[in-house]
Amino acid sequence: MVEVAHIGVVVTNADKSLNFYTRVLGCQVEDTYQDERIRLVFIKSGQQTIELIQYKEDPAGARGAGRVDHIAFAVTDLEVELDKLRQHNVTLLFDQPKVVGNKKIMFFAGPDGERLEFVQKI
Repeated sequence: MVEVAHIGVVVTNADKSLNFYTRVLGCQVEDTYQDERIRLVFIKSGQQTIELIQYKEDPAGARGAGRVDHIAFAVTDLEVELDKLRQHNVTLLFDQPKVVGNKKIMFFAGPDGERLEFVQKI
């Protein structure tokens, strides 16, 4: 069996995205890399790593869009986390959290419109 090493998300402004993921979501910087064509910032969310990818010349990337639909973050208290998002004027994608089986969920938008999700087991 293979294990996920990280999830890569193309962003238009690594600094703006890094600020969002660290200040709003509480992620921590793990590593960085930069050369003349790309800037990479690896951030930790629990045991998982997210790679923020900023292409310096073509932010959309010549390869086109990927197929990742969203990134979900496990939370213990959805309402507390939603209050934090509201304080930072983050766009929520539902009016109210939804119950799906034994979970409460809420989708929201990241700085580049990437779909993110909070999941709370109930």
